[in-house]
Amino acid sequence: MRFVSLQCKDVVNAATGTKIGYVVDVEIDPLCRCIQAIIVERVSAFRLLCVFKGPPTFIIPIENIITIGEDVILVNIEC
Repeated sequence: MRFVSLQCKDVVNAATGTKIGYVVDVEIDPLCRCIQAIIVERVSAFRLLCVFKGPPTFIIPIENIITIGEDVILVNIEC
């Protein structure tokens, strides 16, 4: 799977069914060349008002990803 195909997917919390955000980057282990985590930018209406502050992002380890579907990525996290 290419990173470009991950970027266009929404990230949804499987426990609550709420949209968390979307994938902006991935963490890769250089030794084994595998994905360690995805970096997600939160969806927020307040984000438009925060021009001087960086986007609120957080890291989801690969162990917390349940499935990668056609349109969404289901994760199991508490946020």
